[in-house]
Amino acid sequence: MKKKLIIIMLVVLTLVGCTAVKSQFKDMSAEWIGLERTFRVYDDFGTETMVVTGSNTDMQPSEVTNVLMIEVDGSRWQHVGSTMIAYETGLENNVEAYKEALNLTGEGGSITAVDKALNSFISTTKGLERIIIIKTQTGIPIAVFEGDKVLIEESALPQTTKIMIDGKRLHVYRTDLEIIEKSLLTKS
Repeated sequence: MKKKLIIIMLVVLTLVGCTAVKSQFKDMSAEWIGLERTFRVYDDFGTETMVVTGSNTDMQPSEVTNVLMIEVDGSRWQHVGSTMIAYETGLENNVEAYKEALNLTGEGGSITAVDKALNSFISTTKGLERIIIIKTQTGIPIAVFEGDKVLIEESALPQTTKIMIDGKRLHVYRTDLEIIEKSLLTKS
């Protein structure tokens, strides 16, 4: 009876659009069949040093500390050190649209404790409208992704942040991040 209830709950949560559940299914899909994605590696100055694209990819921790084990179409690749962005096909890097200045504006009149609780709930169930600004460890912008349903999660991969954007997976390794709600950001 408990098994049936759990299965029913998972189906209902999936049907109503729970971002956290969709993320778990995305992880299982990556592990079992792989995701179509691109890996971009950068040096400290924001210069792209390598691009790898694959139809069936997965990322796991390596047996060596702080090393990523990456499967790309049946071949293995171990990565450590350099800033890397791994994003699923369908996500678009909008860094050019944000090259100028980022203008932040805030509007008062809310209760912070209520906002925090509400944002946390919405983030795990529906996802928040967010813009993710990715920089090298020296602060040079290399990518900007945006989405209507964004969930930021803890990753089992070392020094990596796992992000779900509108149903697509993004991993960022050894980067600086700014994660901003769209309502706070105004394009120049």
